[in-house]
Amino acid sequence: MLNRLFDIRPPEKYPIFILFFMFFCIVFSSITGSAMKDAIFLIHYEKTYLPIMYLFVAFAMILFIKLYNENSEGKNQLSLLKITGVIFSLSLLILQFFLSGIVIPLFYIWIEIVTIFSVMQFWIVAGEIFNARQAKRLFPLIIAGGSLAAILSGYSIKPFLIYFSSHNLIYLTIGFLLTNVFMAIFLSPYIQSNEVAAPEPKVGLNINNLRNDSYLVSIGIMIALSAIISRIIDYQFKIVAASTFPDQDALVSFFGTYYGLTGFATLLMQLSVTGFILKKLGILLGLLILPISLAIGSLGFLYSSTLFMIFIAKFSDQVFKFSINNSIKELLWLPISARKKLQTKPIIDGVLRSSVEGLSGLIIFLLVVINILPESQIHFLSILVLTGIIAWVWNSFGLVKGYISSTMNSIENRRLNLDEIKFSINDSNTIETLQKALLEKNELRQLFAIDLLWNLPLDPWKDSLEHLFNKGTLTLQRAILELTWLQPGIISDQLVLDKIKKENNVSPQALLCANDRGIEEFIPTYLHFSEHKNKSIMIAFHVAVLSKNMNNIISKQKIEKIHTSGNEEYQIELIDTLKRYPQLLFPKHITNYLQNGTNNIKNEVLNFLARNPSTSHFENIFVLLEKSETRISATKALLEINHYEAYFKMAKTISNPKVSINSKILSLRLLPKFINNQPIDFLFEILNSSHLSLVNETSNALIKISKKQILQDNHFDLIQDSIISLARRAFQLHLFKSTIGNESSSLLIKDHIDYDLSILIPVLLKLGTLKEPKIPIEKYIRYVKSNDKEVLPYVLELIDSTFSADSKNFILPLVDPDVRPSKIAVGLFDTRFLSKNEMLLFWMESDHPWKRSITLNYCLGKEKIDLLKKVKWKFENEDHRRYALLNDSEKKYLNRNFLNNKILIEEKFVMYSILEKTILLKSVDLFQNIPGNVLSKISQITSEIHLEDKDVIFNEGESGDSLFVIISGGVEIIKDNHTIAVLEQGNCIGEMSLLDQEPRSAKAITNGETILLKIEQRGFFELMAGNSEIMKQIVKLLTRRLRQTNQKLTDSQK
Repeated sequence: MLNRLFDIRPPEKYPIFILFFMFFCIVFSSITGSAMKDAIFLIHYEKTYLPIMYLFVAFAMILFIKLYNENSEGKNQLSLLKITGVIFSLSLLILQFFLSGIVIPLFYIWIEIVTIFSVMQFWIVAGEIFNARQAKRLFPLIIAGGSLAAILSGYSIKPFLIYFSSHNLIYLTIGFLLTNVFMAIFLSPYIQSNEVAAPEPKVGLNINNLRNDSYLVSIGIMIALSAIISRIIDYQFKIVAASTFPDQDALVSFFGTYYGLTGFATLLMQLSVTGFILKKLGILLGLLILPISLAIGSLGFLYSSTLFMIFIAKFSDQVFKFSINNSIKELLWLPISARKKLQTKPIIDGVLRSSVEGLSGLIIFLLVVINILPESQIHFLSILVLTGIIAWVWNSFGLVKGYISSTMNSIENRRLNLDEIKFSINDSNTIETLQKALLEKNELRQLFAIDLLWNLPLDPWKDSLEHLFNKGTLTLQRAILELTWLQPGIISDQLVLDKIKKENNVSPQALLCANDRGIEEFIPTYLHFSEHKNKSIMIAFHVAVLSKNMNNIISKQKIEKIHTSGNEEYQIELIDTLKRYPQLLFPKHITNYLQNGTNNIKNEVLNFLARNPSTSHFENIFVLLEKSETRISATKALLEINHYEAYFKMAKTISNPKVSINSKILSLRLLPKFINNQPIDFLFEILNSSHLSLVNETSNALIKISKKQILQDNHFDLIQDSIISLARRAFQLHLFKSTIGNESSSLLIKDHIDYDLSILIPVLLKLGTLKEPKIPIEKYIRYVKSNDKEVLPYVLELIDSTFSADSKNFILPLVDPDVRPSKIAVGLFDTRFLSKNEMLLFWMESDHPWKRSITLNYCLGKEKIDLLKKVKWKFENEDHRRYALLNDSEKKYLNRNFLNNKILIEEKFVMYSILEKTILLKSVDLFQNIPGNVLSKISQITSEIHLEDKDVIFNEGESGDSLFVIISGGVEIIKDNHTIAVLEQGNCIGEMSLLDQEPRSAKAITNGETILLKIEQRGFFELMAGNSEIMKQIVKLLTRRLRQTNQKLTDSQK
């Protein structure tokens, strides 16, 4: 019951119990020790010396931290906790026997050190066991152990004093410190399970981390302000209490009652409020509760300097500090790397805290000694408290931003950022390095060097370039001519003319270069080029002529003849040449090429349009965007069109209900490129589409747009509505999956539910992050999908910290692997979810062919006749294709009972339907992670092969162009007349030949009557080009086999 109440998962049960009890012991020992040291000091020494004790504590802490770190480098943190716990206990036992005179101040200082270090070490250990997500759930429960200790210790002090003096409280302190050490022994296995089996690096304190990390600076400011304000309030409280209770035992008893009350209140906070604030309201509100409550108490004490008013301030400090504030403070450290934490946490929690406490003590002491602030006026110290609180609140806002940024860095820290590497070509060795590269015999290196020269003055390399232009390969000559096109000072006009005379493959470019340089009378010299047998030279000549005189009849006729020739090679050559003279390629030719040309010609024209954009060709370019052969070039051409005009054409396409889904998807992918503060309201309507592919692309578009322009407030209202609607769809799918059962007949339905969820959840994450567009949510989605246990907690914490309260309530349960959405769905929404039968009916009536087919198949197999009768059957002229995935018996049943023989049934023997083939392919390792709706496309290109025993499937050495999946029977793999493997149902053979077209490496024969599914290479490659999931599975398979081969080689060498 406790596990359910506090959301404790099974692996967390034992460590949380141990940590709960350890913190109980630490707080119990610190309260009994603190009550004793405060009372003894205040009774035996002047109260005016209390502030100076704060200063001595600070010096002692700094010295102790230095000694501690010098002797603890490289040590295990849990081991250190045990060692220091024993040392603390023995030292207190010794001090007990000499507790008088000067030993009393020493005892006061030592109790402070014991308390601070015990707490600090405990939280470092706890942070090594639980990640950020676990900490948010479990730390409040751990701190509740401390609150319980405060109650029991506070209320046990008074009855303890009836039988024992206040001096004997020290034995309770020692006893609980030793109990803490004992419990730590049982924590060892949980520390080890979260650490890498390697020696811990030696880590020293590093103050530079504070200088270079604004987030750590913000934490330091919070700790410092908290310490100063806490010390001032502590001083006010103790001075007023000591004046009210002059007897030592009475004062100890009062302190005990105070600790009991604060412990009880803290426990209530931990059990009922802290978790709610952290989970629902976020870190910022949690950070502000303590300073605001302190401000209220201090204002009261400033107005009325009574014990009751300062009790309220001290009570608030104790309750909120050790509940909400402590939980958040430890959460703030979780995004920090373990190494940096060890280097800086002792500085901030120890040195910094102690220093500012000592400084505040010194200031108070000086104010009291020089009588600026006598005891009767200590309430004026509350002015300093209120000033500090203002700074504290201001710092909290920056602290939250830093927490989000540090959480992102925690996710990113495993990535090698190669973008930081830059190649500089402006250093002193540049000329010599490129000179050597130009004169090498390796043509690729020479071409690379030429590429690097495009943005540099060429004079230093003039001789080398001239030498290569005369003696280099034709490829190098063309590259150098392009580089020096209008630079006669590097490659002279005479050298260009010499290249024309050679009448080789460089001559067409040389001719055009001479034309562009305006070399006088070069065209009349080469009139014989008009009929040159080298078509490239002939084309270049006539284009050069037309560039000077567009009315030259002979050249116009020659060029027009090529346009209408149907000769792909000449047309591509012409289009390529016209890129320099775009005015000579007329719109009618461009339109004809885009509509009727070959794919190569279309790509050439699209590349021309990328250099010479025109909105008038938008429709023709967009059509080519849908074809895989021309998609890349079409995209480049579209992106160069006037953005304002292209935006309206894209928006019109997306909003038009008659446009195909595929066209809308392509438009959504390109739309952000053209957006520049134009209206985007129409996109939010697409988020409600039943087609998840459209919803997904819309979310991608919104992410890109949000990085270019600020979304309006009404947009975020629409986004929130979409989040709730889409989250409800996701929860509905989880509920559907939980009720559909695990039998084989439901395999494809469950598979498609997972597929829909794999789209919906990333969409929700993208929509949730639109207010924080700098967050690279696409990358974090990959971590969510991979369920990376190291990074996922940080991603979840980032979502929890950045998403709005309403958004994360719906999104986090869908992402957190420890939450079962089907268990909490009903409580999140007011509206009713559909039942299993209602969902089946909804899918059967869907326009989605795959959903309709798999649910029909399921209901027919389960004989859900009553449900089938409720279907609103639709049938138009071509609707028989809507049922193509079913087998013949299923089609006949529907024809007979519901569709009046409207489904066309081909008279062709096929043992397996497409759905059945899909299920069979799902059992194959190669295809098991491909979604069923994608896999069905592979099923449609398979053919059934029925073989008898010992039939040959293929021989060793045969060319391979197909893959075979064993449906029934078996297959023997034979190499050198030896059987090397016997494969059974669910295995595939020939997949390597399918990929590399190499000869078969072995012979395959059947083992008994066997049925195979054959997948041929051509159809498979076409599918692979359009489906990334298929490609991913192929890569995974090859990677796995490579690892297995490497392992075998490694094993053989041992």
